Amino acid sequence: MSWKEDADCCSWDGVTCDSATGHVIGLDLSCSWLHGNIPSNSSLFFLPRLRKLNLAFNDFNGSKISSGFTDQFPSLTLLDLCSCNFTGSIPPSLGNNITQLAYLDLSINSFIGHIPSSFSNLHQLRHLDLQSNNFVGKIPASLGNNITQLAYLDLSSNSFSGHIPSSFSNLQQLCYLDLDDNHFVGEIPASLGNNITQLAYLDLSSNGFSGHIPSSFSNLQQLLWLNLEYNNFVGKIPDMFTNLTQLSFLGLAYNELIGSIPSSIFELLNLTEIYLSFSNFSGSVELYDFAKLKNLKVLSLSNISLSVSTKLTANSSFPNLSALDLSACNISEFPDNLRTQHQLELLDLSENQIGGRIPSWMWDIGVHTLIELDLSRNFLTSIDHLPWKNLEYLHLDSNSLQGSLPDLPPHMVSFSISNNSLTGEIPSSFCNLSSIQYLDLSNNSLSGQIPQCLGNSTLETLDLRMNNFQGSIPQTNAKGCKLTYLRLSGNHLEGPLPPSLTNCVKLQFLDVGNNNLSGQIPECLGNSTLQVLDMRMNNFSGSLPQTFAKSCVLVSLNLNGNRLKGPLPPSLVNCQYLEVLDVGNNQIDDTFPYWLDVLLELQVLILRSNRFWGPIGDTKTRVPFPKLRIMDCSHNQLTGVLPLWYLESFKAMMHGNNNSVEVGYMRLPGSSNYYESIFLTMKGIDLQMERILTTFATIDLSSNRFQRKIPEVVGKLNSLKSLNISHNNLTGCIPSSLRNLTELESLDLSSNKLAGRIPTQLASLNYLSVLNLSNNQLEGPIPGGPQFNTFGNDSYSGNSGLCGFPLSKSCSIDEAPEPTTPTGFIEGDDASSWFDWKLAKLGYASGVVIGLSIGYMAFVTRGPQWFVRMIERKQSRKLRRVIRRGRASRRSL
Repeated sequence: MSWKEDADCCSWDGVTCDSATGHVIGLDLSCSWLHGNIPSNSSLFFLPRLRKLNLAFNDFNGSKISSGFTDQFPSLTLLDLCSCNFTGSIPPSLGNNITQLAYLDLSINSFIGHIPSSFSNLHQLRHLDLQSNNFVGKIPASLGNNITQLAYLDLSSNSFSGHIPSSFSNLQQLCYLDLDDNHFVGEIPASLGNNITQLAYLDLSSNGFSGHIPSSFSNLQQLLWLNLEYNNFVGKIPDMFTNLTQLSFLGLAYNELIGSIPSSIFELLNLTEIYLSFSNFSGSVELYDFAKLKNLKVLSLSNISLSVSTKLTANSSFPNLSALDLSACNISEFPDNLRTQHQLELLDLSENQIGGRIPSWMWDIGVHTLIELDLSRNFLTSIDHLPWKNLEYLHLDSNSLQGSLPDLPPHMVSFSISNNSLTGEIPSSFCNLSSIQYLDLSNNSLSGQIPQCLGNSTLETLDLRMNNFQGSIPQTNAKGCKLTYLRLSGNHLEGPLPPSLTNCVKLQFLDVGNNNLSGQIPECLGNSTLQVLDMRMNNFSGSLPQTFAKSCVLVSLNLNGNRLKGPLPPSLVNCQYLEVLDVGNNQIDDTFPYWLDVLLELQVLILRSNRFWGPIGDTKTRVPFPKLRIMDCSHNQLTGVLPLWYLESFKAMMHGNNNSVEVGYMRLPGSSNYYESIFLTMKGIDLQMERILTTFATIDLSSNRFQRKIPEVVGKLNSLKSLNISHNNLTGCIPSSLRNLTELESLDLSSNKLAGRIPTQLASLNYLSVLNLSNNQLEGPIPGGPQFNTFGNDSYSGNSGLCGFPLSKSCSIDEAPEPTTPTGFIEGDDASSWFDWKLAKLGYASGVVIGLSIGYMAFVTRGPQWFVRMIERKQSRKLRRVIRRGRASRRSL
């Protein structure tokens, strides 16, 4: 309003003029709602005598810094472009042309690239703030060598890497250093504490620093703030705090520190915040030691591997405490010090052994101040009421709570009380929660209908799974639906999905499985923001949505156990992030969906118990199904031969191709409580696999019409835990290459037309616990071995030509089994493998001395192939003679 053309511009807001010449030397347009680009011919650049320019907190529309900033202001000493929505890299000319700069703030933008080397020319710079951008690379050494006047340096929240330059030791005037949230590694140079003794603020948190905390930090006597959290520091905390008497903030949490907590910490009377959580300390600690720190406002000791004694002495108290975190501290009762904490805002006592009722004196704690309370994962049995008027976050999950749901304070934002034994209905007072965003009542015994008001609320997350709710799913707000996460599975809900769910345009997670829902699946679900769609075990009918948009972000689609018909929609190939596809136990009528093999992330494919027909056939995809680990096409009408090309391409089922896979459970990225689960037949038992290991691999092609031989290439899938090809029309022999399936726990080849002998090499499968070869045309002796000797008659029934243990039919002499050929003995095997087992046979059949001699010669000469072949031809006959002699000797005895 002051910028009027008829007035002197030196009187305008934000404008500063030289009192002698009248030239504009300062311009402060921060927070002025400016928007758009700044072209190089802007009148802004007609102020060549400008010394200070502040454009912070405006919006320049993602544009790059104009060359005018670096070419037209040679006298500039202050440039503040904080939070201006600039992008691109920093022009090198900034350091070459504006060499008088003392203050430079480029923070909170989207700048990329490296710090320009020309910054080394800014010899007068005292303040440099580059935080919250996308800078990468190492910090140039010249930053410490040339800009020695620097007092303030903030490089936090970028992607810088490498070590702290040793040249930082030259920044002896530095008072503020923040390197938080980058990718720095290595040890902290001792010079940081020896040379930069003026430091008042030091934040190195959220990096990859390692080694010990430098004891030289004891020289930083001006230090007010020390944050080393979220690194890889090891060893004991150095006893460096005697000199740090000004310290008010200490963050050492989330490291690998050991030993005890130094007693000198309890003498830092100016401390207001202490974070020691998630360390590996030993021994115990008394809470009253911290009570000596009368200015303490925040104390966080969760998961410190110490037993925390909560008994206080008569004169000990925390007069200013606002936040107390004692999670996982082996506490068995509510701490006594809480009785006097009337200003408490946050209290976390989760993951302890506190049992019984909540004591009545707890209701007086922070009645008007408490905002967050976490009592989850204890053994509490009841909660009478919630007197905290301003409580917003309450976590009571995983206790032993009984009775009904409590009425909640009106300002509640997040409430979880899952995994208890609550009964009754959801109180009508829940409809008055005008700020509720997160509500988790799962895994209880609640009943009744889901209140309609929950569909019209401010909720973003609603989890009511595993209860006894009945009725229909509530309609959602036509305009204001904010739901992103909805789980209603494991109840008794009926009826169709409400059409109003289409109003939830931010919905990412929809789980309504294991109910009695019916009707058709809305077509719009194929064109949504959903990442997880779980509708298993209901009564949905009709066809699948036929249009999955190119913007599809589905990670998991589970429609198992419904009445769906028709073909699979080819548009599913648009779901390029899909990891789990389960349409088992429906009535889908289609050929094998070979076109799915282009999905690079697909790990689980369940097509079992449908009407898929015809051959699987070949594919034109160069590397089909590269991550597939679980394939279940059982109980269909598939024909032809087993898919050789696919079997050769299942890289995720082969050792050596999944070494980079971190062992864990499959779950939605970013979700801590949703694990993928599927229904499988394992070891002859139908089971629900509640969690899927990321290394688990299985193939089930049973109950189809496959023909011809089992390909030898199956032996390459050596990560398989289970292989089921039963109830087909397979012929030929059992391939000996199956001996390479060293992780196999279950093998079912029953009800085929397999012939010949059982390969003796299968006896080397040490993890095999279930074997079913019944109802084939196998013959000869059953191999013996540690695992094979545990299988009963059922494993071999229906094969009239088999003999030997455990069958009652004995084998004749000519049918005596050959010794088990070791897994490693194949063409081109090394001499040590040859020596390991062949030598033993030579010693047994030809005499120990001769056997050892021949074995040694073969070992030294690397086993001539003619000799190996000769031994193999004669070995069977020699062994039979030995067996006959042994029987004769036993008869004579």
